[in-house]
Amino acid sequence: MVLDVQALTKVFPGGAKAVDAASFTVGEGALLALVGESGCGKTTTLKMINRLLEPTAGTVSFRGEDVAGLDPVHLRRRMGWVMQGDGLFPHFTVAENIAVTPRLAGWDAERTRERIRALLELVQLDPSEFENRYPAELSGGQRQRVGLARALAAEPPLLLMDEPFGALDPITRDSLREDVQALRARLGFAAVMVTHDMAEALLLADQIAVMRAGRIIQLGTPSELLSDPADPYVETLLATPRREAERVAALSAQA
Repeated sequence: MVLDVQALTKVFPGGAKAVDAASFTVGEGALLALVGESGCGKTTTLKMINRLLEPTAGTVSFRGEDVAGLDPVHLRRRMGWVMQGDGLFPHFTVAENIAVTPRLAGWDAERTRERIRALLELVQLDPSEFENRYPAELSGGQRQRVGLARALAAEPPLLLMDEPFGALDPITRDSLREDVQALRARLGFAAVMVTHDMAEALLLADQIAVMRAGRIIQLGTPSELLSDPADPYVETLLATPRREAERVAALSAQA
């Protein structure tokens, strides 16, 4: 088991409960999607996993260790982080951005250089063309690929992704989704992904946790949610991808 989250709760000053007793597990190589509307607690949950936010109650175990007893900075070096908008350092080259975590982890220069080139190839960017460029010289899709490479730089067993494809055009978004799946199959890392897009969750995730008002109201596989939505809100989230699939099928039948 890579991640075990039990009764995780976050109450902000003033009494607002952002997350209410969220529980889930993520196995080796699996992807869990946290789905729900804005403000439902998805990103707060994600940030408590790597202690960017401290929980009010509950536990997070990472590979059998309670993260509350770990140094938060060292913990974050063991977990990859991919965010919407890439989060690259603008004054660092592509290579320097990817090298940040390996250097902090004490890797030597040769090992770091080899890892940079290997990761750029994995995310389909030619090292000779891209490693000395700056983020401003890249397209949105290229920046997100560099962000993904940076998150994977120190070979983390777990990737945390916060709306990683939300700001991209549909073609680039679809291409990057496929790349993430291919990389996960090849490298074997687990992932927790925050998204408001149920179709994205259905296509990518092994497990989906639907959140509403801070609580997980249904947790299951994509097929389980599709066959037996446990709440009207889950049915509402599923309605759009179902309707779109039906319309595409109808158009295909007419072609």
